[in-house]
Formats: sequence, structure tokens, C-alpha cells
Amino acid sequence: MRSMRTHQVSVRSGLSLAAGLLACLTFTQVAPGAVPYKTITSAGPLTSVAIGNEGSCQIGYQGDARLELFPSSTTPGDCGTLIFSGGALYAPSFSSHGGSAASGLGVTTPYTPVSQTDVSGGGSTASPFKVTTAYDAGTTGIRVTEVNSYVAGQEYYRTDVQVKNTGSAPQSGIIYRAGDCYLQESDTGFGFLETSNNGPGCARNANNVPAARIEQWVPLTTGSAYMEDSYGTVWRAIGAHTVFPSTCQCSVALDNGAGLSWPFTIAAGATHTFSHLTVFSPTGITGGQQQSAPGTTPTPTGAQALPLPSNRRCTSRRAFPIKVRQYRGLKYTLAIVAVNGRKVPVYIYTTRRIKVTKIGAVYLNRKRFRAYVDLRGLAKGTYRVRVTAVTTDGQVLQATRKYRTCSGRLGGSIPRL
Repeated sequence: MRSMRTHQVSVRSGLSLAAGLLACLTFTQVAPGAVPYKTITSAGPLTSVAIGNEGSCQIGYQGDARLELFPSSTTPGDCGTLIFSGGALYAPSFSSHGGSAASGLGVTTPYTPVSQTDVSGGGSTASPFKVTTAYDAGTTGIRVTEVNSYVAGQEYYRTDVQVKNTGSAPQSGIIYRAGDCYLQESDTGFGFLETSNNGPGCARNANNVPAARIEQWVPLTTGSAYMEDSYGTVWRAIGAHTVFPSTCQCSVALDNGAGLSWPFTIAAGATHTFSHLTVFSPTGITGGQQQSAPGTTPTPTGAQALPLPSNRRCTSRRAFPIKVRQYRGLKYTLAIVAVNGRKVPVYIYTTRRIKVTKIGAVYLNRKRFRAYVDLRGLAKGTYRVRVTAVTTDGQVLQATRKYRTCSGRLGGSIPRL
């Protein structure tokens, strides 16, 4: 956890795709001295994409109790565009956000806001929601025009950062797009790298195996370098004014952050654009997977469609629910839950709750089902929990996870389903 002596601490703290769209809302200041921002809102799964007028950002995901970037209760958050040029590091005004842990950047010069549009567009592929923000990097002559756009129904939004040299001489430097990850359940996570696009990210599980909650930066402009590490190490790398080292602490649990960097040299009067996607998926579907078949939904793995609770801790008080909901249009006709091959009761939720005790399977009639796994009182050992579901189009999806019990003591209570 982050020290209260070094920064203000905020408490850190899913899956159905909504068809309708909510009206776009715009927000300005939320408290005296706060950074003005505009917010794209929709039915999700990204319910809010907030952009500060000085290049910062914050995201909300459908069903999540808190926001996706640290501080998880502050908008904007520790996320955005940073530029090193002319011997100075230009950055969003993180200290004005009402909470920040970006002190590792060292000395920065806040951007000078120029303009910010209201939210436009209808949220479709042909007309995405869009906010355009312009700000200057001091007196360098660098004008940044940042366009953030979102198509409702996608688990990512797009950022295009146009850097124009309005001066009379070439400008060189480094542009960064980075953020301090918050993975909802914990201040600690692992890293992963999607090698097909060199897109780094923060993940609940090491190397995103098995696939679970992720946040990812996917470059669309060539020539980028990447980094995933502790949030402080990422900020210090930017504060050192160096290109990211293209490293990932993928197998180490850290209070982490990640991002991309590009070196640039821009002639007088010229413009370069740096683009990327920022991905938020509670089931670990990466940006490359989501882009692999434009206009279609990727086929999920069993682990993605049927997520199981964490097995990181050994405990004698394990009694936890399994909740399987419709996943991106998948509808189930049959579901079975078993512990070490022995079927356990499953509940179906329609207009009333029905308990099935004999076969541990439910014909779902397109409704959700829930079950609980009760390991209390079992001998110390390892127990395999398996969920199997058959979809209406004949797919068989399966997820398996092993859990350890520490002792045979009874304890706790069966969780409410």
C-alpha cells in the first residue's frame, strides 16, 4: 500500500453489454481549484471517459464500484499525455486533481489549456463520441491537439495526440502516454505484454494467465517503446526524460502502472500524430484480440466467459459464490458446477429461485445462474472446481481452478447468492 507520508491516499478499490446509449454529459469543475474536464458517458461497457483540459484522464467501467485509474475516486486521475522537450517535462496538473501519487515525475511544468470541445457524435462506429482538447507545452511552440473517441459497446477508447511545432526551428523530444493502474479489487497486480503489438498492461494474473481483469495501452503508431512496472518506477522513468526501456515486470506483483513512449523530431510548421488504444477488460480480452475481427465479438475462452474467484490465499473458510452471467451475447442452455468431479447444487434465477440438487445442472432458458462452492470442514488439501456451460449455438465452455484449504476447521458462513 502507498504511504500516507508521501502522498494523499484515496481508497482504491462487469460484463453485460448494453444496447442503448445514454445521453452525453459534460462536466466542468467539481470543486474549487479542480481541473475542468469533459466526460463521454454511455451505456458502456466504458460508462465514462473523462478528459481533463490539460491532457489527463479517468475511466469508469460498467458495474465497477470505483474508477479504473488511481486515485480511484478522483476525476481526472493519474493518467494522460506528457512531453519532454526543450529541457523541460510538460505534464497534466496532477497536483490540482484533489489527489495524486505522481510525485515520482519530479519537476514538471503544467500544460497551458487552450480549448476543449463539448462531447460530439452518437457513439456509433461511423460517428463515435468525441472530445477534442488543445493545450500548449509552455513557450516551446508545441501545440497539442488531443482527440479522444469512443464507440459504445467496445472495451477500449482511442486517443490521437497531434503534436504541432508552431515555432521556426525543429523540435525534438519524447511523448509519453501512461497511467497508474487500479484493478478494482486490489492495489497490487501483475503485468503482461501482447507481443503482436507490443502493448503493455496491468493484469490481475501474471502474464494475464489465466485471463482476468486487465488495463492495457495498445500502440497504433509505429516506433513506440513500452513499460510496465511499479507506478513510481514508471513515473521516475518519465522524470528521467528517457524513452521507456520496453520492459515488463510481468511475473511480479506490484502496485503498478504502464504506458507507451515515442521519440520525435518535428520540423518547423510540421505536425506528427501519435495514436493508441486504452483497453479495460474484466475478462482479459486484449486490444489485439478485440481488433482481430472488426465488427465482430471475439470468441472467449472458458476462463474469460466463466470467471472463477481468486485462489491466491490458502484458507479454511472458503465458501464462495460462482456467478455466471451472459457474456457478450452468449446465452447458455446447460451449466454444471463440480468440485473434484462431484456435482454441486446450482441455482437458476428467473421470476423465482429454483434449486436443483440431484444433477447439478440447469437448463437456463436464457437466464443467469449461480452456485456456491463450500470447502469448509474439508481435509487440508487441493480441490479442483470446474464450471462447464453449453451455449445455445453449441459451444462448450469450461473453466477450472484449484483451491487449497489450510485446515479442517469450520468457519464463516455460506455467502448470500
